[in-house]
Amino acid sequence: MMVSFTLNGAAVAARVQGPESLLDLLRDEIGLKGSQGACHQGECGSCSIILDGSLVCSCLVMAADAEGSEVVTVEGVSPTVGLSGVQEALHRAGAVQCGFCTPGIVVAA
Repeated sequence: MMVSFTLNGAAVAARVQGPESLLDLLRDEIGLKGSQGACHQGECGSCSIILDGSLVCSCLVMAADAEGSEVVTVEGVSPTVGLSGVQEALHRAGAVQCGFCTPGIVVAA
C-alpha cells in the first residue's frame, strides 16, 4: 500500500511493506538514516520524531498510520548548513556520548 504524508516540510509518498514501523519506512524506504533503532520498544528514544506536533518513538508507530500526517525527523530540525541551536549547544557543552541516541535528543529538545 502507498502512504502519503508531509516529511520535513515536503510531500512524500512511499510504499509500505506489510506491518512495518514508521522508523523502518523512514530508514529503509525513504533513506533518512538520522533516526536510530536501538530498543524497538519505545524505551530509549533514539528513534524520536515529531508526529503531528507530538514527540513520539517512531519504532512504535505503524507506517500506515502516518497517512496524512506531518512528520519531522532530525534531518528536518537541522539546517542545511551548519548546526541547529540545540546541536550547537550540545557541541559547546561537550555533550558527547556514543552518538546513537543524539538524534533523538536533538528532536526532543
